[in-house]
Amino acid sequence: MKGNISIVGFCTGCGACIEICPVHCIVMREDEEDGHLYPVIDDNSCIACGRCLDVCPVYGPFELYYPKKAFAARAKADDDYITSSSGGVASVLSRMIVEKGGVVYGCISEGMHVHHVRASSVSDLARFKGSKYVYSELKGTFRSVKKDLSEGMTVLFIGTPCQTAALRKYAGNMSGGLYLVDLICHGVPSRKVLEEHFAKMIPGINVDRLSFRRGNDYILEAFSEGKTVYSADYGKRQWSDMYFLAFMNGIAFRKSCYRCRFACPERSSDMTIGDFWGISDITSLPFACRNGLSVILPVTEKGMELLDMAEERLEMSERSVSEAVAGNEQLRHPFRLTNASRIFRVLYSMHIPFDTAVRSVLSGRIAWLMLKSRLRKIKHRFFI
Repeated sequence: MKGNISIVGFCTGCGACIEICPVHCIVMREDEEDGHLYPVIDDNSCIACGRCLDVCPVYGPFELYYPKKAFAARAKADDDYITSSSGGVASVLSRMIVEKGGVVYGCISEGMHVHHVRASSVSDLARFKGSKYVYSELKGTFRSVKKDLSEGMTVLFIGTPCQTAALRKYAGNMSGGLYLVDLICHGVPSRKVLEEHFAKMIPGINVDRLSFRRGNDYILEAFSEGKTVYSADYGKRQWSDMYFLAFMNGIAFRKSCYRCRFACPERSSDMTIGDFWGISDITSLPFACRNGLSVILPVTEKGMELLDMAEERLEMSERSVSEAVAGNEQLRHPFRLTNASRIFRVLYSMHIPFDTAVRSVLSGRIAWLMLKSRLRKIKHRFFI
């Protein structure tokens, strides 16, 4: 199929089409409207084989499965639990696979470059810790996974639902040794807006690493040469950082995020993990979870197998799937496209700077957050 295959509004940017193209005629190009990357075909080189469409996670039918069970969980080991997001389940699964001789593919931050890499040793896994609230590039990842599988390796891949769905299609009948774990996804802004934001906030500073979570708290931090060069605590001052504000209000996501076919109770992977929001009675849990709590949703028999292998490393309490779904909007439906998001795209496409565009469309929200914070301080001062 010649021409732009981005299937406008639906393309997730997974890059599976690029990985599978036999003549390498597809490249990613940045969209001026929102800064996201979309695949474009070179018409002169395309042989119309259709393999790009066969592997696309949003083109054609795709099997989704309702979770078999649900668990509230946290890592038993404090070094995993305290240094990870949520309850540290991703870290536990990764360590287990590597110690059994397998390899893990996960997301890391190298400065502003957020992308997936391969880890084959425990020492490599530390880079995977922490949430990354931005688009993760998969260039070369799928081919590397397929090579590992062809050599009989056990492979754990952790990513967003659209990424795991694409990899399942790409791996095809070679997926016997592949475990797919998807993260409950809020949506992804582009790397372009992240870079632009930090260029404004800390101009001229070379950022080595980013962190979006500190335990259970939403704190955006940038590091350079081992030192913190920027920090914004969303929990204490929700209006202080425009990138976090845009993310939490869903105004700068990829177009596909607002119509995501994977934001539903039925899942595309072997296991779904994330924060266990909305748990009905946290005091009923047989373990403490002050630094965060994970939800584990084994979806397939392989997901149950993965959970069985990791059980001795986890504190777990079985809950109902309906409770897990009720507590997390992204297990029910995609983030809704709002007028603020539509206006943001218009402003950003007119080359209005990212922070200025966010502040403009969310000015009412910012004023309300500041007022609420001031009223809370007054109440605390005079009535408590």
